[in-house]
Amino acid sequence: MKTLATPSVMAGLLSLALAGCAAVPALRTPDLRQQAHVLASWQLDDPGLAAAEARMGLPATTGATWTPDRITVAAWYLDPALAAARAASTRAAADAAVAAQRRNPTLQLSPEKVFSGVTTGSPWTVGVALLLPLLHPGEAAARRDVATADTAAARDQLALAVWQSRARVLAALRGTLLARQAQAFAKTVVQDRRAYLQSVRQRVLAGADARDTELAAELELQRAEAGLAERRAQRDAAEQSLAAVLGMPWSALADARLGWPDLDTPPAPAALPSSALAEDAAWNRLDLAVLLERYRVSEAQLRLAAGTRYPALSVAPGYKYDRGDRLFSFGLNVELPLFHGAGARIRAAVAARDEAAANVRARQMTILNALDAARADYAGRYAAWQQMKAAARMARLTAERARAQRLSGQIGRGAELSTRVAASAAALAANDALSRALDSLGHLEDVLQHPIWPASRLTSLPTSASPSPAISADEASHAHRS
Repeated sequence: MKTLATPSVMAGLLSLALAGCAAVPALRTPDLRQQAHVLASWQLDDPGLAAAEARMGLPATTGATWTPDRITVAAWYLDPALAAARAASTRAAADAAVAAQRRNPTLQLSPEKVFSGVTTGSPWTVGVALLLPLLHPGEAAARRDVATADTAAARDQLALAVWQSRARVLAALRGTLLARQAQAFAKTVVQDRRAYLQSVRQRVLAGADARDTELAAELELQRAEAGLAERRAQRDAAEQSLAAVLGMPWSALADARLGWPDLDTPPAPAALPSSALAEDAAWNRLDLAVLLERYRVSEAQLRLAAGTRYPALSVAPGYKYDRGDRLFSFGLNVELPLFHGAGARIRAAVAARDEAAANVRARQMTILNALDAARADYAGRYAAWQQMKAAARMARLTAERARAQRLSGQIGRGAELSTRVAASAAALAANDALSRALDSLGHLEDVLQHPIWPASRLTSLPTSASPSPAISADEASHAHRS
């Protein structure tokens, strides 16, 4: 019986050692051809996207206009960069959980069998010891704090990616709509320039104008046609940018109705509360929250380093079966600081904590400076747009008066066409000024990392407390699976 007891004990210990084994998911190499086919087939009419809109409080009907809120949900659902950010956040949280784990005990086995000179009933000698590392004072709490802060940083990093996805898609939508408007204005300029050239040519043939007037009109027409070609290229680039942000082919936007209600009525700079803007920028930005969590990590790691001032201890209770005799033992292992102490590790942890604190202060200062610059830039761009808008309105009124004067016989057709050319050129310039003002407002919103304009109807927006919009994991994985 004694002879069979030892193998049974060993088998039990080995079973305990194998109990920590975990299943590994099957590996699957991405099929690039299939994945490319899926990416190229994405459309805005995806049923999963409609479900995501409903979850976000945006019930949409077939053929409805893709407004800023709707296009934002589409980006959250389809954007491949956001899918990668979600995966990175999951990995970071998993890494934090691993880092918080305490080292497992070590089982030591030393079986021996005597082949000659056996005087007892059992030839076996078996030693078993369990090496248990002990924690430094405060180590368990510090490890938990590191894991908590790392997990929070991963969450805030995901929230930042969600916000950046919204900012990218709104900038692309705004750019697309303004580029389309600019192309339409540029086309009108070409038409008016062409009509004016025809009028000048008739006057030259009649001897009422010199040849150099016709040459000047031809040159202006060529410039207008070149400008129209440039505007067409800018529109194509803007639409391609929007498609890229959404993670779908450019052709998928061909039949999409894009819209932005009241695009030409952004808020006046005076309507933006300065104190609230400063609070949002200096306290609530997501990248600042990430840096603050990094500081908390460094603080907890300093506590870990401080614990190494005490010697590392481990105990090893053991059992020995020596050819029929049963013995119990107790071992104690103590780390001897012969080559180095904890001083260097503590100094490195202090330096890392101080660096993290400096990064928080530097980012806050950068945010405040960026806020001042963004507000001043928007005020200037808005004022310039207002001036150009007034000039365009005056040019339009002048053209309308000139048309009435021509119909009454007070002026000729050439004079009327000249005012029309000026009015269409002023309208194009006003659209360009509006585009610059809206880009500046978008930059101000991005500095705040908080919606300013237009007002959002979404039921949830990314914050440090709620990093992901109300799109389920199943919806996101469905949208991005190959």
